[in-house]
Amino acid sequence: MKKSYATACCLLGLLGVPVSSMNLNLARPWSSQSSKPHNPNLAFYSKSSDSLLFEAGTQELTLYCRSALRSIDMVWSLHFNQVKQPFLTGMATALPNNLFKIRFKTDDLPAGFYDLRVELDSGTGKKEKGVCTFGLGVEGMQIHDSRPSDFKTFWNSQLASSAKVPLDPRIESESKLFSGKEIDQYNLDSACLPGNYDPEGCRFETVESYKISYAGPRGERVYGWLAKPVGPGPFPLMLVLPGAGFAPRPRPLEHARHGYLALDIQIHGQDVDLEDYERIAGYYRDTAVYEPVEANYFRDVYLRAQRAIDYLLQLPEAQPDKLVAVGGSQGGRLAVVVAGLDPRVQAIVPCITNSGNDPHLEWVRHLNEAKIHPSPTSHMDQTAFSESSDRDHCIAYYDPMNFAPDVHCPVYMNAGLIDPISPAFSTWAVFQQLESEDKTFVPLPGLGHDWSAEFDRQAWRWLEAKLQ
Repeated sequence: MKKSYATACCLLGLLGVPVSSMNLNLARPWSSQSSKPHNPNLAFYSKSSDSLLFEAGTQELTLYCRSALRSIDMVWSLHFNQVKQPFLTGMATALPNNLFKIRFKTDDLPAGFYDLRVELDSGTGKKEKGVCTFGLGVEGMQIHDSRPSDFKTFWNSQLASSAKVPLDPRIESESKLFSGKEIDQYNLDSACLPGNYDPEGCRFETVESYKISYAGPRGERVYGWLAKPVGPGPFPLMLVLPGAGFAPRPRPLEHARHGYLALDIQIHGQDVDLEDYERIAGYYRDTAVYEPVEANYFRDVYLRAQRAIDYLLQLPEAQPDKLVAVGGSQGGRLAVVVAGLDPRVQAIVPCITNSGNDPHLEWVRHLNEAKIHPSPTSHMDQTAFSESSDRDHCIAYYDPMNFAPDVHCPVYMNAGLIDPISPAFSTWAVFQQLESEDKTFVPLPGLGHDWSAEFDRQAWRWLEAKLQ
């Protein structure tokens, strides 16, 4: 199996919003502000690993934190990834150049991800807080197998039910042309991207775009923006999957000028360009339905995304043997899901994949609500994973980690290591469970739930190589 790890740099992003590589998650203007909990006054690094992923058997770690402020001293605490209560604390060693050295033993720590949290005293009375997430022997991280025995049977029956509904593809608007600087300006004004951040990858100067729709799994209309290079084709296909929430969708013009016939869809059965969006009941946890399993909101979300593949493949300009799916956050989750449901997907780029490894997410949630201080020896108690509720039973059918064993195409994915929305232990579990013989995990140290220009550029080159 070809499994690799890489490091991406040039990390730009957006404040507190789910934006990630190859995915235009927001129909709003670009901002260069990094997303929390990144603190620009505190920078962490290791002399032995740029990626902050360390080998199993590491006996001791030394991490450094550089302050951009005048500094007095620093206290630190060590936590399981995203667990609020620490299991170890200490005082950092101060060096004369506003640099702090933090050293601790790791020989008794189980494989997994950890948060090093610090508080800096800069003499103002207000503590400057920062976090550094690192991995220790992550290939051996304990992952609870929550995939139901009838997982494949369940989803095959749902796909069969959805397939009975005629696709009924429609064009919903006139085509509009965009060229060069117009695409740059659209990105800045309406697609939450910088202008032309990847000129090397641009294959076409002019693209066209229009609104489309097709029938969803229950006959409802699913809307999207289609964008494609101007020309006869055929073109490789790209399904751009959306992040979480109810919002308008931007046109995938950047994807089209990279040479793709690209479709960005609104997965809630809502139009792509409304002024106001209804929050539909069942989507968020407080209104979710778990019994029966097929009544859960995400059943239709997943099937609407899968039917977008049917839509793309019926287009006359399509290259059916070159179809990829990309997305960030919920879009990363959906990219894994559609590849698991539909073997016609040839490659995926799932970024900051959300909602994976639900048993561990629930374990962390329980610890934080109960304010428990876990110890390394009690880490990941298996009793925390008993299917004790309708929710636990249901969500096992929707956890992207449980679709991963059915993904066999090449995968290029990333994770912001300090991401509190898609934690490192969550994204890694999805990666670890992928059955693909060709998969790459790109850790992004110091980055939260964010977008990376350089990761995007590397992903464009990766896709070019795979589709050839």
